[in-house]
Amino acid sequence: MQETVQKQSNLKMSGIDKHFAGVQALKNVSLELFPGEILALIGENGAGKSTLMRILMGIEKKDAGTIHLNGTQIDPATPIEAEQYGIGMVFQEQALFPNLSVAENLFLGREGNMITGNFLHWKKMYQESEMILNEVHLSHIDPKTRLEKLSFSERQMVELARVLYPAVRNKRKGIIILDEPTAVLSPSEVEQLFKVVSSLKEHASFVFISHHLEEVIEYTDRVEVMKDGQNVGGLMTKDASIQTLQEMMVGREFSRDFYYAEDLRTPEDTVVLELDGVCSDAVSNVSLKLRKGEILGIAGLMGCGKENLAKVIFGDEPVTAGTITVGSREIHGSIKKAVDAGIGYMPSDRRSEGILDTMSVGQNITVANMDHFVTGVFLDRSKENTCVNEYIDRLKIKTPSGNTLIVNLSGGNQQKAILARWLSRKPDIIIMEQPTRGIDVGAKQEIYRIMRDLADEGVSILVISDEMPELIGLSNRIIMMRKGTVTGEIDCNKEAKLNEKHIIQYIT
Repeated sequence: MQETVQKQSNLKMSGIDKHFAGVQALKNVSLELFPGEILALIGENGAGKSTLMRILMGIEKKDAGTIHLNGTQIDPATPIEAEQYGIGMVFQEQALFPNLSVAENLFLGREGNMITGNFLHWKKMYQESEMILNEVHLSHIDPKTRLEKLSFSERQMVELARVLYPAVRNKRKGIIILDEPTAVLSPSEVEQLFKVVSSLKEHASFVFISHHLEEVIEYTDRVEVMKDGQNVGGLMTKDASIQTLQEMMVGREFSRDFYYAEDLRTPEDTVVLELDGVCSDAVSNVSLKLRKGEILGIAGLMGCGKENLAKVIFGDEPVTAGTITVGSREIHGSIKKAVDAGIGYMPSDRRSEGILDTMSVGQNITVANMDHFVTGVFLDRSKENTCVNEYIDRLKIKTPSGNTLIVNLSGGNQQKAILARWLSRKPDIIIMEQPTRGIDVGAKQEIYRIMRDLADEGVSILVISDEMPELIGLSNRIIMMRKGTVTGEIDCNKEAKLNEKHIIQYIT
């Protein structure tokens, strides 16, 4: 994958500045992209990566600096204008319409060349759809198929085809931004995605935003690192290592004990959560015990039922058989019962299930604990603000203030705000579903440190993750699942010397 790139760049961003509400998000940032190149753009959450790309896409307006495309200065004011220059973006949260067909998604807003009078030339649209689908290795997909019938990875390829189409049709080199495209893909799907991306180099150059440094090393040509809204430096991927990139991102040498495994405590004997023969539409006969101060991992491939199990415990999916007890009381079938029993829940999809996107950071933190801030019929704003500021400081949430809209925070900082929501209730049990998905390496270590501290305080944590090294590094025990059932259990004591192979045999 690592190739010698041409010396003449086709995109050059120079001296880019951007301010938001008195906060300097970008300061004198520069970036170059070469023809046929896959450039990794990495940095901690809040480093400015997404802001820089949103400026290129015409979503945000820069305060200073220049953008040159093939030697000509441009200044896209809207995404439509950016598209006219051949610039497109594949978003982490897919910007598609599941209720429309593949062809309708590909050409929504682009129907002009296919309309005569008041008539849309469906035959031409389907022919053009087949052409561009073939480019992204989706020739087996019928353009008339409703998008919702496709897998997540196939829908992502459709979005890539939509972004690529103007460059292919107009026979010019495009620029495609891939924003965390592998966040919820399996390893085989990631490999297939980059096989397609590599085959498209004659049509486009790519900017790949990711926190998965293993993928950066394996699939990209060059890496540009950002920190605190500025350039840190860049290097050819062939000269990079994961440790080098980590240290560039966080600005310090990285701890050898990434997961604080030496701080693994022995949980108490007291059982705080017990499942006995629990069944639902997605899980079958699941039994487990969670002890006080224990970190219990749940491992399994996508679709094994582990995500459903989290929702069943939290009362968000119905139980058809079996019991869930906290202490001496059964809690299944009701989110209120679960919360009242001292359970908090961090969902994997923070955008649609976690954050309240029209509310501030502070409101997102306190929304599950409002009764704590009410005296009589009045809300004690001072008490609420004290709580908000405490957790902003404790979790190192990067935000101008608690009054900032949560949608203006990076994904990792939104995740920390969701964690703060439940910590403010002083929970006994926290269910963490994909707790570090979309979070940079520095923020991950902060989350791990917090989890260790919570376990030391006697909080029990159920961790559901696709990252097997994460589960091994964090957990006291790991329970494996396949096809909705528990297939095994592993003790993760310090002397066990586990690796992924010990888990894979139970989940495949």
